[in-house]
Amino acid sequence: MVDEISGIILAFFIITYLLISTGKVNRTAMSLLGLGVAGAILWAANQSTFVNVINDIEWHTILFLTSIQIIVVVAASSGMFQYISIELVKPTHGDIKRLFITLMAFVFTISLIFDTTSTMIVMVPVTVELCKALDLDFRPFLISEAIICNFASIPSVIGSIPNIVIATEAVLDSSLMFVTLMPITVLLFAITIPILLKYYRDTLVLSDEYIVEEIMMVDSSFMIRSKNDFYASLVALTVLVIGITVGLGLGLRTSFVAIILASILLIFCRERVDDILNRVNWASILFLVGLFGLVAALGVTGIIQEFSLGVQALVNLSEILGVTFMTWIPAILSGVIDTVPVSALLAPVAASLVSSPIFAITLVYAVNIGGFLFPLGAPGNIIIIAYSIKEGKPIRLLDFLKIATPLGIIMLGLGNAWLLIMSAFI
Repeated sequence: MVDEISGIILAFFIITYLLISTGKVNRTAMSLLGLGVAGAILWAANQSTFVNVINDIEWHTILFLTSIQIIVVVAASSGMFQYISIELVKPTHGDIKRLFITLMAFVFTISLIFDTTSTMIVMVPVTVELCKALDLDFRPFLISEAIICNFASIPSVIGSIPNIVIATEAVLDSSLMFVTLMPITVLLFAITIPILLKYYRDTLVLSDEYIVEEIMMVDSSFMIRSKNDFYASLVALTVLVIGITVGLGLGLRTSFVAIILASILLIFCRERVDDILNRVNWASILFLVGLFGLVAALGVTGIIQEFSLGVQALVNLSEILGVTFMTWIPAILSGVIDTVPVSALLAPVAASLVSSPIFAITLVYAVNIGGFLFPLGAPGNIIIIAYSIKEGKPIRLLDFLKIATPLGIIMLGLGNAWLLIMSAFI
């Protein structure tokens, strides 16, 4: 009976994500329905109660993501990111290649602090408006930002939802993760920028120098809509980074630090609280609730434990095989399905490999690179495609694939080699 129920839950999990990947059903509605049906199956089979499944949902991740989105919304509404974008443009003096490098470096930096979805929600409108002002095609910029956003988040525990899920499940040391993955991430950035510049060399050309002169005259301080929100957000982001870094050493959860900062910001916003909360992406948050519930149901049936034993046998056979497996397979799955369900499904597997944290760290690397192997692998990619359609200059899937997939394969090869070297020291 247990095997039959396990098979039913697994089949339903696969069907749910196949339907979501087609884009023909709302992913939030489908994941919540999946949670409900999985709970009903377990209840009918007398294996578990719905309450037990709900209790196994990773609520720390849900709270953390909600808090981060609140902080980002407040910062964005203050005009902080528009102010920064103008300040970034001025030193380039109209040199489009310098502007491109500057924007990509900015995306790289903020991706260490914000999750990838929040980063792209912030950067896409700013980039599009900037390109419009300079009479540039925004599509090369958006595709490049999506690629960099995905891999730049790799070293940071809070850089993406998969990172949060894996680090929480495997109890990863944030300092160890950063020290292990930051060097390879910087190397990836150094390799990627010249490739992107060469690939887009024909489009990164300024058509009218007078436009630049007009932008240079813009006072960036006019971009700040609320000085109170601006400075409050700046303080909150600084405290967030410090609090998470120090807090993990003290045994404080990232969700604890983030929820306190988000709630304090909301108190400062006073009468605008409802407006700010309305701008939080509740659909993504509820999608995660349903997703984590489905994964919890798989955990109840013992499927994840069985898969963990299989991977453990592979690791026992050869650590090289284990690291290589955890580099390529999750990356390919993430590109085809989505980074979030893959990380949620495989995080318990990585956590079970207690012989070394290298496997959890490898999984972090793999799912983030996998996020841009294919266009629908990560929310950030979907955001740029949707926004380009809205602006009347759609990014074709082939346009994305032609540059992103080869880069992703190169990065997986480099990452595999780096992680094998690091496995000797961790």
